[in-house]
Amino acid sequence: MTTELGVAPDPVTQQVLEGAFVAICAEMGDVTIQTGNSSVLVDGRDFSCALLDADCRLVASANFDPSHLSAMAFTTEYAYMDFGRENLRPGDVIVVNDPYRAGGHLPDMCVIRPIFFGEELIGTAIVRAHHIDVGGMAVGGFAGTAVSVYQEGIRIPPVHWFRAGVEQSDVMDLILLNVRFPKDQLGDYRAQLAATLRGEQRVLELCEKFGRDTVTAAMRLTQEHSEQLMRAIIGEIEDGTYRFVDFIEDDGATGRPYRIAVEVTIRGSDAVVDFTGTSPQAPGPINSSYTNTVSACMNAFLQIIGPEVTFNHGCFRPVTLIAPRGSLVNPVAPAPVMGGVAETSLRIIDVVTGALAQSGARAVSAAGYGTTQNLTGGGYDPRQGKDIGFYIFLEGGWGATAWRDGWNCTPNASSNFQDYPVEILEQTLPVEYLGVSLYEGSGGAGTFRGGFGTVRTFRINTGGVVLSALAERHLLRPWGLFGGQPGAPSSIEVKLPGDDDFLPFTERFGTTSPSKFANIELPEGTVLRLRQGGGGGYGDPFERDPEAVRIDVEDGLVSPEDACEQYGVVVEFVDGRPRVDVAATTAVRSLPRTDTTADRYFGVATVTDRYAEADRAAVPADELPVQVRASITRTDELFEAVRAAVAAGELPAEVLDGATSPFGHPTARDFWDEYALRRWLARRGYDVKGRTAGDRGIG
Repeated sequence: MTTELGVAPDPVTQQVLEGAFVAICAEMGDVTIQTGNSSVLVDGRDFSCALLDADCRLVASANFDPSHLSAMAFTTEYAYMDFGRENLRPGDVIVVNDPYRAGGHLPDMCVIRPIFFGEELIGTAIVRAHHIDVGGMAVGGFAGTAVSVYQEGIRIPPVHWFRAGVEQSDVMDLILLNVRFPKDQLGDYRAQLAATLRGEQRVLELCEKFGRDTVTAAMRLTQEHSEQLMRAIIGEIEDGTYRFVDFIEDDGATGRPYRIAVEVTIRGSDAVVDFTGTSPQAPGPINSSYTNTVSACMNAFLQIIGPEVTFNHGCFRPVTLIAPRGSLVNPVAPAPVMGGVAETSLRIIDVVTGALAQSGARAVSAAGYGTTQNLTGGGYDPRQGKDIGFYIFLEGGWGATAWRDGWNCTPNASSNFQDYPVEILEQTLPVEYLGVSLYEGSGGAGTFRGGFGTVRTFRINTGGVVLSALAERHLLRPWGLFGGQPGAPSSIEVKLPGDDDFLPFTERFGTTSPSKFANIELPEGTVLRLRQGGGGGYGDPFERDPEAVRIDVEDGLVSPEDACEQYGVVVEFVDGRPRVDVAATTAVRSLPRTDTTADRYFGVATVTDRYAEADRAAVPADELPVQVRASITRTDELFEAVRAAVAAGELPAEVLDGATSPFGHPTARDFWDEYALRRWLARRGYDVKGRTAGDRGIG
């Protein structure tokens, strides 16, 4: 029975509907897991689901992968802007992955379903999921040496997979022809399709039960509620401007570090996050697309907000982002972006967190292990009699906070992935695991210590496997806060048959980077050892509870020597069990210590000398390639030409309508590339005094 409750729901109904929106997204996630084909979705859960309102503003999401969440709203908004909302129909389904049309990186494929109540567009269901392969130069993607987005895989603008409920099979045929595992990946596309259908069904059920006007009003009120909570928490931060700098160690192509600089300004309940001073975009695949940078910034703020805030468009409103075009955090096409989502986003989170730490915000944490340690590749598995591809990502240690130790063996801050069970990997890949353990000593010492990372060792039991990697924090350790020490770095090491010991890839294969390489062929019997680093500590290690140190020694996570040297705790063994020698500990902790304030970075973060080296060697912000400058100039000239044409009456005023046109939108100029802008004009066939926009050089 349809019940019309009016435009503004009462408080109880509002709470019911707000919870329903989140529950629908979670149910969409369940459908994706139950119907998906790849381990990336079913076991790793590298995807996210969301509901948007009629204006493409995020209403609710299922937080499977935080790196997707902000960008999904942008992706839909610009897809609809590209097509024209008036051209959308019930039963339409759109596919897009273009990083320069509000995507993240190419493996993150979006399946978008407009939701219509009758003939009225009232919202959108969207699923963004990581696909095991997108073509390009490396099996499984993540070619650590790519120097162009074209080397990274197939780039898909917004295209109709279904039009008014009718499948456009040639679209999917074109996509699948460009990937290595079409049969497997079609199953994942269909899982995304099923999840968006479930989202549509549940929203329409709410409309039938509560009334369309009530549901759409509840979407708006949900966003307003989140904005109020967000503003209240930002308002608790002391007004001021806070700066921080961190680095990407290298780009896989040049071996040079890249600086990510941020200035966070708090004024009342508003925040401005300014990345001016960040290094220019890199030749290698570490660039972060604009919308991925937005996601990473929001991620940092959400860590201090907590789970009581429903993440949606209302959270965006108090935060203003400044990301210079052509920089590492807002590159110009065709810069490669594969590592932007998995690696650079983590450093963006780190710098925003480091800046907020100076404000005295209690909820910030020391730096986490700071890398997804992406390993991809493939080969032929004689056991299964088929080609195989794989994507392995690992967990590490999180940074400590003012009230707790960092988490051990936990997915990084840009993901909520689940670990692949060893049994699944051994069943589906020609590998044999030799060991899985926590990484002893990897957590940075502190009053509260950083979390411990992991060590995984496995043998490859077939020949001809090629391996690619895109990782970070192999050189620059995750920093601690307020005297807490840095966590241990990560590493990827290899031992070939006949080798005496493990070696980094730079020594064994001569790669430019220890953490970024592509298509290294490994013989049968090769053993890989993957160390995922730990988190930074928080506070003076000599103020840590000695009993907590003893427990870590008993668990084999801290050696007795490190207990004494790092924490000032003397542990003796009685009948094989560790015990704190209280008198000796008191004596050690009372000895004079070297002042470590010189190691403080911006007065709060404890770092190693390598940070100073990275700062000296980092690519300067003004070292912008001439091609990038020219691209930015052409885009600016295009915007000015369009505005002049509107002013002269040669183009209609609607071309500057921010709701429907990139030329009037407040952020489109920040990242829409010239090609997309020209296509937008050409699709509409605007005339200027009888000449097409193309004749004037603007279409």
